[in-house]
Amino acid sequence: MAAKKGVKAGTMKSIRVIADNYVTDDSGTGVVHCAPAFGEDDYCVCIKNQIISKGENLVVAVDDDGCFMEKITDFSGHDVKDADNNIFEAVKAKGRLVKSGSFTHSYPFCWRSDTRLIYRAVPSWFVQGETLKEQQLENKQQTY
Repeated sequence: MAAKKGVKAGTMKSIRVIADNYVTDDSGTGVVHCAPAFGEDDYCVCIKNQIISKGENLVVAVDDDGCFMEKITDFSGHDVKDADNNIFEAVKAKGRLVKSGSFTHSYPFCWRSDTRLIYRAVPSWFVQGETLKEQQLENKQQTY
């Protein structure tokens, strides 16, 4: 699920439900939220469904240490995983909790250090390959 583009957080009256093949029900409900700054699949499905635009600056609310940044006022400075119970209680206190339960699922860990990983957008640069495709194919024909 993802918020409609241009809707300010907290003012949304409804949510937008979209579907994609990367979401399955073999390890949960089959319903997930989309966080395009925190995973490639989420990013791609949000572009495909025009929730965000390619190249758009993404909202990143987690710092380099895995803590919520100041813009997340209720949980600023809290480790994102340590804040789970506090977020649950805040949703419940606002009367927005529909149902709760626990699911066991896989979670990414570093194979070297065995520490948990958090996907998030970081500054990067890329070559816009699609604009060079025809030139690359022509050059390939001249390569022996």
